Amino acid sequence: MLIITSPHNPTLKLIRSLAEKKHRQEHGLFVAEGANVLDRARKEGWEPVYLLTTTHAEPWGKAQLMRVDEKIMEQVSAQKNPPKQIGVFRQRWAEAVKPEGLWVALEDMRDPGNLGTIIRTADAAGAAGLILAGQSCDPFSADCVRATMGSIFAMPLVRMEQKPFLSLLRGWPGESVGTHLKATESYRRPYKAPTLLVMGSEGKGLSDEASQACSSLVRIPMKGGAESLNVAIATGLMLFEAQGL
Repeated sequence: MLIITSPHNPTLKLIRSLAEKKHRQEHGLFVAEGANVLDRARKEGWEPVYLLTTTHAEPWGKAQLMRVDEKIMEQVSAQKNPPKQIGVFRQRWAEAVKPEGLWVALEDMRDPGNLGTIIRTADAAGAAGLILAGQSCDPFSADCVRATMGSIFAMPLVRMEQKPFLSLLRGWPGESVGTHLKATESYRRPYKAPTLLVMGSEGKGLSDEASQACSSLVRIPMKGGAESLNVAIATGLMLFEAQGL
């Protein structure tokens, strides 16, 4: 195990730089913090490039183990209460969508906290994967990774530009179901497999193009005076209804 005592160590500088999207994209890396999150990564077969620890740590594949003190861990961590371990992993993107089971598509998802919550909920509901269509925030940002609580390591993620995404909706072999405030059909109904749930952005909802490309549209009834539901809450309701849970 390599013992690091200087905050100016080049590897520590690299890890700190991953707080910015441009550096995550440049290096293809991201940071995950905390023992429970790292346990999930190990369970799902991921292997870190670097593993920082303030305590003893068992070897993990070819990961470079780095022992640091609590002060340095505070400088590296994005959390108010730094963990005892931080892992740096290579980003993974699924190359294509396999139209099997239940998928979730998110159009122009901008909030990393919502995205992380959706990834975690999709994992809990047993979804097959998640599509990020259009202009999406970075799922490997610290806020998103933290909100997934480790599910980032279990959920296949696919990036798609708008045009191929619309083609996917039109050609989906089962049912592509979009949520829309103007839909007349309730979301409480059977769903035809394979199912693709299509959710719009937090502020604008589904685009007209995506709404028209879906095979059906549903709405989540609301009794109160709120104009709409938080997208993570709405996606959770859709996921568990579609799975019959």
